[in-house]
Amino acid sequence: MATRLFKPDAFEQNGQIVGFSADLGQSILKQLQREAVLKTYANVPEVLNAIRLEQADLGIAAIAITGQREQEFDFSLPIFSGGLQIMVLAEVEQTKQVEQEVLRRLLNPNLLRLFSIIALLMLVPVHILWYSERNNKDGLIENSSYIPGIFQALWWSLLALVGQANAMPKKPIGRIVALFWVFVGIIFVSYFTAIITSELTVQEIQGNIRELSDLQNHRVALLADSESLNYLQKHNVEQVTAFSQLEQAYEALLTNQVDAIVAPRPLLLYYASHERQGKVQVVGAPFRDQFYSIVMPKDSSYRRPINQAILTLKENGTYREIYRKWFGTNPQD
Repeated sequence: MATRLFKPDAFEQNGQIVGFSADLGQSILKQLQREAVLKTYANVPEVLNAIRLEQADLGIAAIAITGQREQEFDFSLPIFSGGLQIMVLAEVEQTKQVEQEVLRRLLNPNLLRLFSIIALLMLVPVHILWYSERNNKDGLIENSSYIPGIFQALWWSLLALVGQANAMPKKPIGRIVALFWVFVGIIFVSYFTAIITSELTVQEIQGNIRELSDLQNHRVALLADSESLNYLQKHNVEQVTAFSQLEQAYEALLTNQVDAIVAPRPLLLYYASHERQGKVQVVGAPFRDQFYSIVMPKDSSYRRPINQAILTLKENGTYREIYRKWFGTNPQD
């Protein structure tokens, strides 16, 4: 029996080969009352070549059924459907990313320098307001002394900066300074409103990704596959980055380099239920359906008993248990 090491299909854990195909293969062998020697290969082409050269009787390695392969090999009944599906961050993670991005922008060195400049500039209107209003009984400054009068002027300037000042200075010079400072406050508040609004808009857009058509104008990570890339481009999904390893795509999603991942449904289900539970979610219905099966040489004597074993495992619930163990959901859910 030939396979390839690829999570969650078959991989080494504590010195043993485990995974969906590994468990299913063992259950099929039990039904057939047979034993097998497991040989591992680097990829699907190597598994197919082992079958071709009669170095293996069976290949169980998430091998897709295609018209070209059907001409050369025999396939069992499909063992699972691996249509493409979409993964996005879980809602709680999207909120965390917004909070982190807002904090990152607020702590930007350029913005901190701007804060420092505004703080220094504020000393000018604060002292002008104190000086011009300190002897006015109906003015902003209730105490003519520098302290606490200067703190009253400072408090009014802070309120004006965020648009919360109610009273206005009485003296002409104070009114001119107040007008200037209110104008500065409008720019200040607008800038911060823009930062928060943009990040909330990003979160809302990401949260609205539910199907293939929603991926247009979004950054999408794809497991390197020319056929899948062509499929996305035909559906006007242009901002696609292909990754050779799915772990790289996951990392890009978690670090906000992309907005979504498109990959075979079983791989995403395994990752969402085992590797990053609660941090990501699989959304929408599968598309571009692809069926995976056990491959054998043409006219193999194993085809009929293997098909019978697969049907038995589906009828007695064993297949469902294996599927749920590795993908966290029932078949076709």
